[in-house]
Amino acid sequence: MLRMNQSALQRLLGVTVLLAGLGSIPVLSQSRSLPDAPGTWKPWKPLATTTGGGGKEQGATPAVVKAFESELLTFNAILRRAPGVASPVGFSVETWGHLAGYHKSEHAPVQPAAGKLPIAGGLTFGAFPIFEYQKNGKTVREDTGETALQMFLINQIGSGLIDRGNVGDWGSLDTDAFQKPLRQGEIAGLPRYGDGLIIARDPEALWTPLPQKSALDLVAKARQLVVQQYEESLSAYTAQLAVVRDPAYRAKRVAEAKEGAAAAKMSSAQAQAFIKQIEDSIGIEEAQLLKELSPATGNGKSLADAKRDLSEVTDWIAQLSPAELAAPSCYAEKGTTLRARFPTVASAACRPLVRPNYGYFNAALPRSAPQVVIITGIKRCFDTADKYNNEANSPSPSGCRANRALIETMDKDAIRAWLR
Repeated sequence: MLRMNQSALQRLLGVTVLLAGLGSIPVLSQSRSLPDAPGTWKPWKPLATTTGGGGKEQGATPAVVKAFESELLTFNAILRRAPGVASPVGFSVETWGHLAGYHKSEHAPVQPAAGKLPIAGGLTFGAFPIFEYQKNGKTVREDTGETALQMFLINQIGSGLIDRGNVGDWGSLDTDAFQKPLRQGEIAGLPRYGDGLIIARDPEALWTPLPQKSALDLVAKARQLVVQQYEESLSAYTAQLAVVRDPAYRAKRVAEAKEGAAAAKMSSAQAQAFIKQIEDSIGIEEAQLLKELSPATGNGKSLADAKRDLSEVTDWIAQLSPAELAAPSCYAEKGTTLRARFPTVASAACRPLVRPNYGYFNAALPRSAPQVVIITGIKRCFDTADKYNNEANSPSPSGCRANRALIETMDKDAIRAWLR
């Protein structure tokens, strides 16, 4: 699945991000913001054209990476013409591109292999405030530091980009399936889904329904892993019990206790008490192991419960008709039972389950061709509940104010024409 490492994406989407390679920024109490100072668009930072990192994961040659960067430069030129940021005042703009990684999910049978999809990556827009400070008796002006970044993701349609999308019943399974991002109106004429704005031929076509059988199969696989873990623990406990009950093991422990008592020059009474303590500990260990192995307590009970949970989903799958198994699935997170969380009849409380629609991409186009743009994160700068969207808290024309100006005034028609 095309995606960025989650922690990396969170760092990029963080409210304040320090640009790499700019050196340390002086922390001086006398720094002064210059909201009326003219800014600039700084030169583009070239992408590495090697096949390392995301390029290697995506099976991209240096030539394909270079062609993709050429598309990013065209996109950058469109953004640069946006009236709201074309002639920056109080901030300077830096933009740069990146390549996404590619991970073939273990439980995603229809996911294409690396190299079979368009190159995925993105462009980052940063509007950095202009300020000045005194250093060694001289006034120094800077337009670097920290700001709220705006991400433009290209050819990325997987999970975790604009919506959490987790399904608790799937545990930590490595899958490309997720809860469908929900439509939440529009911003600047663009449809909003979760924390993103989408520019595409048909945003709804980016994801395809996950059949009920596929959804329940993932539940079964997650529960089978739990059963397997308890079985492995049970096997280890059984093996340890055999050791503890072995007369040779007990004799060895007692002999070691006697040697220890002699080495410590214990009195006869102390030695006898120490040896009895060791013997008692062996009995305690045996009792604890028996408790873990019991089907009524400990690991034995947990294994029985896990097997019953597994049977619950496998039995249900066997009861469903072919039409029910093929029907689109949904997930009602607040359901108190498995069948309530994965109902066969959709409702407003049940969110559709999907996987990326890999067929959305036109395979006849060059891999470097952009086919969809997702703008994220939107919540940070557009939701009024966010403190950074409050001008009283953020009077600088940089950051969120510039991000909003960019999205509101950029040429959407030119971007749509840029997409294939």
